[in-house]
Amino acid sequence: MNNNVYNSFKTILLVICFIASGMIFGQSPNFIKIKKLLDNGQNIEAIKTLKTFEHKKLRKDQLARTYFYLGIAYGNENKNDTCFRYLNKSESIYTSIDSIPSAMEVKLEIAYALSVENYDPKIIKQLYQEYIIYAEGTKNPNKITKGYYEMASFLITEEPKLSQKYFFKALKINKKTNDEKAYCKIIFSLAGLYCNDIYQPDSALYYYEKALPISKKHNNIYDICRNYKNQAHIYTLRKNYLKALSLLKEAQCLPNNKYVKNISSMIHQDLSVNYAAIGNYPLAYKELKKYTETKEDAAFLKQNQIIQDLQTKYDTKNKDFENLTLKTKDKNNKLLIFLIIGILVIVSFLGYLRINFLKKKKKIAEQEKLIEAQKLTNALKEHELKEIDKLLEGQEKERLKIANDLHDNLGSLMATLKLNFQNLKRNSQTTLEEEELLFIKTDAMLDEAYQKIRGIAHSKNAGVIANEGLLPAIMNMAKKATVPGRLTVQVVPFGLDERIDNAIEVNIFRMVQEILTNAIKHSEANEITIHLTQHHDSLNIIIEDNGKGFIPKNRDKKEGMGLPNIEKKVEHMGGTFTIDSTQGKGTSILIDLPL
Repeated sequence: MNNNVYNSFKTILLVICFIASGMIFGQSPNFIKIKKLLDNGQNIEAIKTLKTFEHKKLRKDQLARTYFYLGIAYGNENKNDTCFRYLNKSESIYTSIDSIPSAMEVKLEIAYALSVENYDPKIIKQLYQEYIIYAEGTKNPNKITKGYYEMASFLITEEPKLSQKYFFKALKINKKTNDEKAYCKIIFSLAGLYCNDIYQPDSALYYYEKALPISKKHNNIYDICRNYKNQAHIYTLRKNYLKALSLLKEAQCLPNNKYVKNISSMIHQDLSVNYAAIGNYPLAYKELKKYTETKEDAAFLKQNQIIQDLQTKYDTKNKDFENLTLKTKDKNNKLLIFLIIGILVIVSFLGYLRINFLKKKKKIAEQEKLIEAQKLTNALKEHELKEIDKLLEGQEKERLKIANDLHDNLGSLMATLKLNFQNLKRNSQTTLEEEELLFIKTDAMLDEAYQKIRGIAHSKNAGVIANEGLLPAIMNMAKKATVPGRLTVQVVPFGLDERIDNAIEVNIFRMVQEILTNAIKHSEANEITIHLTQHHDSLNIIIEDNGKGFIPKNRDKKEGMGLPNIEKKVEHMGGTFTIDSTQGKGTSILIDLPL
């Protein structure tokens, strides 16, 4: 009997312990749910949930993750001082428990928070570089891609060309992961770079159009909405206002639930601009009014919160006062009136400030649009003048080259032919044998002249397989240059679906050939990669090697065609030429050419 009682008591005790442990574990944050809230833009709800666990007894890793998500939520709400404080706490805890991957993840968010506050760019760049070094050390392609992407996003405004290079690096590594969502994120940001910083709207539109079906596939309504809005902006720049309006209306119809007011206000503003451009001023005014109302909502929410706080304080004080004495009822009524008047005065003053602020903001926005439009017009005019100068200069050089070739190769030959014909005419007393010999010699010289003329006509095609084009010629060159076990030369093409002008193909082939030859001779590399990326109106070339690198200022200006000569050639073609090399860390040469 005693054993039965003991066993029953033991069973009950185990059940109680199990329930208690379940309650304890049930009190830990549901981080999957928190992340979903953040992904859906429900930052306030995430903060409220996380705050309930902030002062509870959690494991160190749980507490660090709680601080991490609190930092992100406050950052999304533009409260960057609080965001930075929580992220620092999170990193400190992760570092103390040697959770390096998590600490590095937090460091990325700290770098982003500092960039939002326009902190010292050197320190921010160093944080991103630390993450990239860590990611490359793990050899995890997802982390490496993320590191390159974050660095590229940071560099967009200050160093757009270097940003472009990191975006292409991220795309290259992303191919190994087949992560479609990451790919979509990279090309969407790359489109923003081309649209706002490099000013190549055609390239921007190309990447937006590639990103859109992927966002639709994963039902990412927020990204689809932004994609339509950004495409509409490009069509507005092109003065295709009807297409821009169509895209904006599609964006407006989407059931977006992330940053709703912000996106909605921008759509209303863009609709107003396009309606005004086509002369539909009633609808332009209507959309502008909606834009103003949407922007006002946030201000009114803050004002209402202030009023509610004042009202709550007043109600509390008023109840306490009534509990103390009922004899001062008249005084309380007067106090209430004064407080209401005071609140109305505050609301009126805030309304005046808000209206004044919106007027100034609208005026500044209009001035900025005028300035941007003028910049675009000036840039187009300057581009046209440069193109004309290059065309004339190219024609003059071509004429001079042909004249020199004719003089050097055919001058003496034609003079000799003339003498032969004169001899045939004058020497009527020559024997048939001598005359036949002279005819044979003259015929051989005519054939030689024909071959030289043919050679001059075809010299501009040297090095490129005319029937096959640029890409097959470069791939063939890479194949010949590859030495198994010692050197691998890889070509990574993107978008080269159609042939381009033959003269441009020849110039590009010769430049790539010279750079590849220099790399083989001097870099001591065992891997060289040639990236060829064609957009609608431009060609991007990146030639990378993992060799010993060099100091660009000390490059040899006399050897071969030479990098300075290639640089001048690129400038004559209206492009840009960039060398990124560090001793011991390889070399990357970037060429951007308009087509």
